[in-house]
Amino acid sequence: MPKEQEVREILKRFRKEGWEEESGKGSHVLFRKDGVTISVPTSRKEVKLGTYRSIAKAAGWMQATPRKDV
Repeated sequence: MPKEQEVREILKRFRKEGWEEESGKGSHVLFRKDGVTISVPTSRKEVKLGTYRSIAKAAGWMQATPRKDV
């Protein structure tokens, strides 16, 4: 899997960008910034691609692209 899907890399990026870290429920960590709250699962070494994309979109790391009708 790509390196950016590793949990430690996701956590490192949030911290670097100044997100406020809070403990979450169970095996999750919460990050807050400008009224946005994002939950990051930490139970595995890597997050699934869909989960990573959801986190990245919420954090503003990638733009939501419209789906093309096939």
